[in-house]
Amino acid sequence: MTTAPAMTPPAGVLLEGRGVVVTGAGSGIGAASAAALAARGARVCCADIDVGGAERTAEEITAAGGDAFGMRVDVTLPEDNEAMVRETIARYGAVHIAHLNAGTGESSSVLEYPLDAWDRTMAVCLRGVLLGLQATGRAMVEAGGGSIVVTSSTAGLVGVRMAAAYSAAKHGVLGLVRTAAMELGPKGIRVNAICPGFIASNDLMRKLGEERDVGSRFPLRRAGHSDEVANLVAFLAGDGASFISGGVYTIDGGWLAGPEARPDTAHTSHNNQKEQHR
Repeated sequence: MTTAPAMTPPAGVLLEGRGVVVTGAGSGIGAASAAALAARGARVCCADIDVGGAERTAEEITAAGGDAFGMRVDVTLPEDNEAMVRETIARYGAVHIAHLNAGTGESSSVLEYPLDAWDRTMAVCLRGVLLGLQATGRAMVEAGGGSIVVTSSTAGLVGVRMAAAYSAAKHGVLGLVRTAAMELGPKGIRVNAICPGFIASNDLMRKLGEERDVGSRFPLRRAGHSDEVANLVAFLAGDGASFISGGVYTIDGGWLAGPEARPDTAHTSHNNQKEQHR
């Protein structure tokens, strides 16, 4: 799991006292995002279907001087999303920021893709984002505005071999984000998407990246790190991005910048469904 950074807020990007929810916060990008937001003064609900992971993330944040709690949330269930928001408001007074990050995916060819795996991926990666947007968006209307950041993927920008459901869901996320930005903008709510490439978010992903020599395929010649994605999330969540909404931001080491792009590696920033994180 990503270790929480030192609690020294970067200048100019303070989020002091703001209530935040992060889904898929049990490890990987979600854990790093929760820690980065807390380091800037936000108070964070760390949500994950793996409650143990969510609580560990919250404990690390608290140990570093931040304010966080963990709770079990299945993002595919409306009642879980609503409970996440209710508990955050009860503890912190409002929801000002959301990072909707939970995701999953399975590998199979288009012609053989199991329908149960398709439905599971769509439920977590697309339905879960809609439910998260609804629950947090309503709370932000009550709070007078806010910022929502949604994790898509480079697989949401290009086709990916052996990842039909994941790529389709992540393409769908971008349409949902743009639509939400149009509808929620007049209510003072900004909505943006990030598209990570290969992120070495844990030991397994680092080992996979080394075995496949993933870094050599990117202009920057290395895989990304969870804290690098978290810094982008924190920027988009904060006031420094006050006129940014409806945007789609790649963070992929230049992977999609030119013809060297290899669609078989775009989606490997996700982990498994059980943990619902990237």
